[in-house]
Amino acid sequence: MGRLSLILVFLILTLSFSVQAEENNVYEIRGGGSVVMEMSTAVWCDVCAEHEEWIPDMVESNGERMIRINLHSSINDPLGNEASNYRKSWLGQTDADATPSYSFDGLIESTPSSSSGELQRSLLGAEADRIQHEVLEVNITFNASIVSVEAVVNEPLQINSTSMTLMLLESKALISPEDATNGKLSSDSVLRNIISVNQNELIVYPQDWGVATFDSNSSIFSKFTFSWPDGLDYDSTTIVVIHEKSDTSPENGARTTISALSWSLDQSAESGSYSLWVPLIFVAIITASIRLYSREQ
Repeated sequence: MGRLSLILVFLILTLSFSVQAEENNVYEIRGGGSVVMEMSTAVWCDVCAEHEEWIPDMVESNGERMIRINLHSSINDPLGNEASNYRKSWLGQTDADATPSYSFDGLIESTPSSSSGELQRSLLGAEADRIQHEVLEVNITFNASIVSVEAVVNEPLQINSTSMTLMLLESKALISPEDATNGKLSSDSVLRNIISVNQNELIVYPQDWGVATFDSNSSIFSKFTFSWPDGLDYDSTTIVVIHEKSDTSPENGARTTISALSWSLDQSAESGSYSLWVPLIFVAIITASIRLYSREQ
């Protein structure tokens, strides 16, 4: 009986640690080789709606090779926002430019894609331009409504004139029939929030949404801290972290992605739920065993 009681105490402690882990979820992600594809689009763009017939399948088939980001227009588009405006400006685009247009790793296609095959070739070209890519390690911690994202590049290909950028994407943003004049009632991977930080500057949209630091010596360490945005569902959000060249001076060349990764938070929720139920089941089994053993005595 004493031995079974000790086991029960051990499992109860295990359960308490699991509950604490649920309240302070920590996830570790490692990658860096994904190509960032940013699509300038709009709810009124008919050609964009035609492309949406094949883009989702193309993105899904490429898995972690590609990170899709939708940047909506600020003109008559309810999904347009400050973050998209900033990012389009960063890419050298304006709302006067044609939609859809695609940028791969910060470089706008010289000949806009009109088919999945052409878009796939642009992806292959962006991968070929990445002669090397860094290893990007990210720790994400959720404590109540506060989120902390720590991003580390231990052997950066470049430190000066680079930024660490964090984005929150709404996996599927709904569009009302009144606004969706092109007939598409949803948009995938819509940019909602952005923080970009380097050695000299911090950029945050929406303003005052979060803070970040950029520390560098032989490696890069950035920490992003923010409150979870209102109106954004936890289980329909993707976090993107990018290390990218932010200076377009002649000696540094064009802006481009050096390393990037993404993490879908609905996967985090599923794994967290499982970790809580396992010790609960074990405690129930041991409790039943103790009761049965006591009756037999």
